Amino acid sequence: MAYSKETTAAKLRGLRAEQRMSQDDVARRIGASVGTIRNYENAVTDLSFENAWSLADLYGVSLCELCGRDETQYAKGVGA
Repeated sequence: MAYSKETTAAKLRGLRAEQRMSQDDVARRIGASVGTIRNYENAVTDLSFENAWSLADLYGVSLCELCGRDETQYAKGVGA
């Protein structure tokens, strides 16, 4: 499955809603601007790796889950 800003944006909105946080709360906790969080959640811009990592930690999910990727379809160690 290819990366999609739209899929990631929907996942970010859902995770934030589950945590009952505002965009301002998220921005403050990861050290980003509210505009950056808004742009991620509206699929305007791609996530930076640093912010993706911080958001995954904040929400308690993997980077794959943060971006809407189903990890169960990938066997560990395949192709290694």
